[in-house]
Amino acid sequence: MCAAVAALSACDHKPELTWHDVTLRDAELHARFPCEPDVAQQKVDFGMEQGPVNVTMMGCDAVDATYAVSHWLLDDVRQADDALAYWEAAVLTKLKAVDSKEGKSGAPFVPVGAMNLSRSIRATVQGEGPSGWTITTHGVWFAKQEGDKARIYHAVIYAPKPQHEVASQFFQALELQN
Repeated sequence: MCAAVAALSACDHKPELTWHDVTLRDAELHARFPCEPDVAQQKVDFGMEQGPVNVTMMGCDAVDATYAVSHWLLDDVRQADDALAYWEAAVLTKLKAVDSKEGKSGAPFVPVGAMNLSRSIRATVQGEGPSGWTITTHGVWFAKQEGDKARIYHAVIYAPKPQHEVASQFFQALELQN
């Protein structure tokens, strides 16, 4: 009987994540990843008048999930809220909100030092991924003023099922530097 209890408790065991401190120097952002992240850049057109922008992405995979932080520089600080809305639409379209005890999807997310914008939010959504499998997306969007420009940020976790507690750990570790 002891062996059966031990086997059952092993099935409930969640893998331990090892968090790594990372600083995105060009974005003046400190983050913690549960894996060693890689960095890439890509031109992305969010449908704004600015056209394609150079998005820097840092991310990695750990325990059946992808963790990423992305950012880009917007030329006009007055368009920061609109830029967040365009990015959110690109990620959240056709997905269903998944609320949790950590908060309602669409709740404000404004880290210390970020601009207080209506589209600075945290969202958790679920839907069908490109290959027909279920995907849960935990994401936050926020912006920081840099003179007359704004740095636009997005942090995200993609996983087959909700990981609300881990998402909270990941997002709460995001710190804007001065």
